[in-house]
Amino acid sequence: MQPLEGITVVDATQALVGPLATQTLGDLGAEGINIEHTANGDRTRDYTPRYNGLSAYFVSLNRNKRSLTLDLTSEDGQDILHDLLEEADVFMQNFSPGDAEKFAADYDTVAELNDEIVYCDVSGYGEDSPYSGQKAFDIVLQGRSGIMSVTGTEDQPARVGISVADISGAMTSLYAILTAIYHRERTGEGEHIELAMLDSSFQFLFYHVTNFLASGENPQRMGTRHPNLMPYQAFETADGFLVVGVISEGHWEPFCRAIDREEWLDREEYATFTDRVSNRADLDAKLDELFAERSTDEWMECLNAEGVPSTPLNTVEDIVNDPHIEQNDMLAEMEHPDLGTFRSPNNPVKFENLETDTSQAPPRLGEHTEEVLSELGYNDEEIDRFVSDGVV
Repeated sequence: MQPLEGITVVDATQALVGPLATQTLGDLGAEGINIEHTANGDRTRDYTPRYNGLSAYFVSLNRNKRSLTLDLTSEDGQDILHDLLEEADVFMQNFSPGDAEKFAADYDTVAELNDEIVYCDVSGYGEDSPYSGQKAFDIVLQGRSGIMSVTGTEDQPARVGISVADISGAMTSLYAILTAIYHRERTGEGEHIELAMLDSSFQFLFYHVTNFLASGENPQRMGTRHPNLMPYQAFETADGFLVVGVISEGHWEPFCRAIDREEWLDREEYATFTDRVSNRADLDAKLDELFAERSTDEWMECLNAEGVPSTPLNTVEDIVNDPHIEQNDMLAEMEHPDLGTFRSPNNPVKFENLETDTSQAPPRLGEHTEEVLSELGYNDEEIDRFVSDGVV
C-alpha cells in the first residue's frame, strides 16, 4: 500500500522547487498531473545534456506524473484547470507575481471551486516582502539568504554545488503539504500554504545565525572547514582528497593515534575544540603537510582502524558506482514505452509496511493531454477544438 494512494496533485510548477516536491508526493502514491505551457513546457525541458530524448535535468525531477499542456491565458484553458481543481486534493504553483490572478488560479478563486483543497503557493519572497516583485532563482536566493557568504574560500564566495535554495523550498513545501493533508483528514478543512523560498533558505543557516547572535561576529567563508570544530574538513593527499570529521572530543585521541601524532594529546593548544579552533592556522598547516605524504587509501586504512569519521572524497561517478548505492537500490529505473529506460536517484525512504513506487518514467510534453481531458468528460470533438485553437 502506498500512503498517498487516492490523492490527486495538480502541479503547475516548473524548474526544481515544485517538481521535486510533487515528484516525492508521486513516489508516495499520489497521482500527479503536470500542467505545462503549450509551446515549450517546463523551462528545464530545454536543458542539456539529453537523456533518451529528454533533458537529463527534467528526468531527475518529473517521474510519476502525467503531462497536460494548457494555455492558461485562454478562457477554455482556465475552465479545464478549474475542472481539474474541483476534484483535486492538492494544487501547487510557483507562478510569477500576479499570474495566479491572471490565470484565474489564485487561492480565493480555487477555494470557491473546492474548499477542501490544499493550495501551495511557492515564490521567491512572498506577497508581503519588500522584494515581492523581484525575480528569484536558486543562485539569487543563495546570495540574498546569506548562504553564499559562508560558502567558498576567504577570497571567493561560491554557489553550493547543488541547488540548495530550491531544495530547501521543495522539502519545506513537502512537509507543509503533508501536514495540511493530515489536518484535512481530521477536520475536513482545506489549507492555503504560502512559502517564501528566502525564508526556507534562511532557516538552513541554523548555527551560523545563532553563532552571530551570540557573539556579534559575522560568520566567514572557510572552505570545507567548520567554525566550531577542528579538524573537520577535506585534506589533500598524495593522490586525491579525503574528508575528516572530528565531531566530538572523544574522536580527538583516536584521530591522533591514526595519524601517528599521539604527542599532540599532551599539547594544551590542541586540548579542546576551543583550543584547536583558536590555533587553527598552526594545526591546519601541520595536517596539510602530513596528509600530503601518503595516499588516500593508506590514510583511510589508518583512520578506519581507529574509528575516526572519514571518507574518500567521492566524485559523482564514484558514488553512482558505490556498492552502497546498489545495495540500497538508490538508482530508480523507469521504462518509457517510446523513449526507453531512464535512471535517476531513487526515493530514499524504506517503509516496513508501506510502499513507494518510482517506476513511472517522466513524460513527453503533453503526452497525456487527451487522456486527462477524456477523464474530465470532454468528447473527441471538444478535444479537437482545443487542439486547433491552441488551448492544449
